[in-house]
Amino acid sequence: MYRMYLKIVLLGMCFLCMSGPAYLFAVENDSNSEHEAPPVHISLDEIVVTASKIKEPVENIPQHVTVITREDIAAAAGDNIIDLLAREAGINIRTASGNDRQAVIDLRGMGDTASSNVIVMVDDLPVNAPDQSGPSISSIPIEQIERIEIVRGAGSVVYGSGAVGGVINIITRKAPDKPTATIYASAGQYDAYTARAAFAGRIRDVDIDLNAGLHDTDGYRDNGFFRKKDFGAKTAYAVTDRLSLKLSGMAYEDQYGLPGPVSAADVQSRTRRVRTDRPDDRGESQEYKGRAGFEMDLDSLGALTVNRGYRFRDNRYILGFTPLIPRDLQKSRIDEDTRQFDLNYTNHYDLFDRIHLFQLGMDHAETEYIRTENPGGPRKNSQTESAGIFINNQWRLTQQMMFNAGMRSNHFRGRFRTDEKKRFDDEMLWINGDITKKKWDNQAYALGATYALTNDTSFFTGYATSFRIPNVDEFSESEEGLRPQEGGHFDIGVRRKIGSRISLTIALFDIRIDDEIYYSDINRNYEDKTIRRGVETDVTFYPTDSLRCWGNYTYTDARFDGSGNVIPLVPRHTASAGLNWQPMSPVDIALSGNYSGSRYDGNDLGNDRYEKLDAYVVFDGKITYHYKDMAVFAGVSNLFDELYSTSAYSESHYPMPGRTIFGGIRWTCF
Repeated sequence: MYRMYLKIVLLGMCFLCMSGPAYLFAVENDSNSEHEAPPVHISLDEIVVTASKIKEPVENIPQHVTVITREDIAAAAGDNIIDLLAREAGINIRTASGNDRQAVIDLRGMGDTASSNVIVMVDDLPVNAPDQSGPSISSIPIEQIERIEIVRGAGSVVYGSGAVGGVINIITRKAPDKPTATIYASAGQYDAYTARAAFAGRIRDVDIDLNAGLHDTDGYRDNGFFRKKDFGAKTAYAVTDRLSLKLSGMAYEDQYGLPGPVSAADVQSRTRRVRTDRPDDRGESQEYKGRAGFEMDLDSLGALTVNRGYRFRDNRYILGFTPLIPRDLQKSRIDEDTRQFDLNYTNHYDLFDRIHLFQLGMDHAETEYIRTENPGGPRKNSQTESAGIFINNQWRLTQQMMFNAGMRSNHFRGRFRTDEKKRFDDEMLWINGDITKKKWDNQAYALGATYALTNDTSFFTGYATSFRIPNVDEFSESEEGLRPQEGGHFDIGVRRKIGSRISLTIALFDIRIDDEIYYSDINRNYEDKTIRRGVETDVTFYPTDSLRCWGNYTYTDARFDGSGNVIPLVPRHTASAGLNWQPMSPVDIALSGNYSGSRYDGNDLGNDRYEKLDAYVVFDGKITYHYKDMAVFAGVSNLFDELYSTSAYSESHYPMPGRTIFGGIRWTCF
């Protein structure tokens, strides 16, 4: 128990680091106004694109928005995307494997179905799978990320089905004007190593970006291995000053072990928590993505962006291996073929001597999905199509006040069939099942306003609706009458800059969802309305030019309206704090700590059947030394070797890694 207290004290010291110096600094500014103002570090007019698919300042967005920059990524104490996101307000990361292969990003307490209620995009292209497997986070190399934009709350007007808890847009790096090559290599415990190489630059009028990498680890558990490799390419060509073409593609493949859960007793044992009773369960996948599009400046008529995207996925896996059947006959398989199209038109117009914005968007997605369960299981065939159109308007009522309004109309249709394998004479043949058809028309709308009280303080508020259509997994095993869920979201908050070194955001939210989709023994809609209320706080400040401190705290009360029971797998309290310090020019030191309160077991809807998951505090640290175009780094994840798990079902836990040491080098040449 003293170890938990020690970690909470250390986390609290990070917060005190923020509150104490911040107060002294504010007093110092007031009493020494004749002194020269310190360098400006904090800005409220950060430009983001995720909220509405157009570039706009954060101060114009009536939602809680966070931007993780390239510099933040390089300075972070962790070494992967899930460590990076886990420290942000309102985000709760769960994983069954301890790596990013099966990671679930939960925004605002979505719980067990967060993978279907939070949209993740790469360069504005959604990467969520049509089933319950969620977005393919492991296919995104962290070294290629330029920035990550997190918009909390409903986004169904712009992004359609599934934008319930929020939207995360991962934006990859653009090619620099000067050709540049980068080599990256790292190694760590559990025989882990990563190697990457990238080349990017402008050759005549063409931007080129090529990158490739591989990663291999035995994992912290028996049968916890994970191996992946990827290759990506992007190019852009400015045909004229008003027309540019873009083309990108990615190939990814991996192999991974599936060690499964451990008992509640074993999860607290340093020796037994790493064992598995499923040494032969494993999987492999291949994924290919492509995208082509253009951007056209229509001068006084506005701007037009059109994109066409493709994703192909082949996933094969064995669950419940038995030596009595040949291995190849036990492999289940998922085949996915998704085609996406989106169009976005914007136009700024002058009315009553003020500039306003009109936006029109259309999107369309088709998916063919086949899941074959072996040995001898059914074959699920799905064909889905979704089409939507939305409009947004931003009116600047005064110099300080912006009003936003938008609405979407969405049409969905799907064909679903379950085939059975039956024996005829000595041969097993697939027999097609009956076809089930589904059609839904959904609407969403959003109203919001921002008000700049001063240059340093702005308020925001908004109300929006969301919807989520059941995915193909939920359709294939559901009770009669499964229907889309619909929600209403209310947000209010303030963004405040104190001097030039401190920024603070406080946001309150209230989410009410009818017919929320969940899985118990079968997929169905909750009878009770679900309610999620909470507060999110973010603070960042620079006590000195060489020290950056940050922290956040989130309170989430997620309950069923009728019974008052708490929604499983949603911690009520979460907090993160950290610092980045440059004691001397070539040295960067990063320390961060994440606290997550206790939560109910994933199968404990009544809050009285299973033991709760314990609260935990995890610290990460990293030191980086820069020399010319080279950076050498070393770090420790889970510094105090905390024993914890982020998810459990019927007291079967998925343990997270213990203390992990890593180090590496990054070299930029040319």
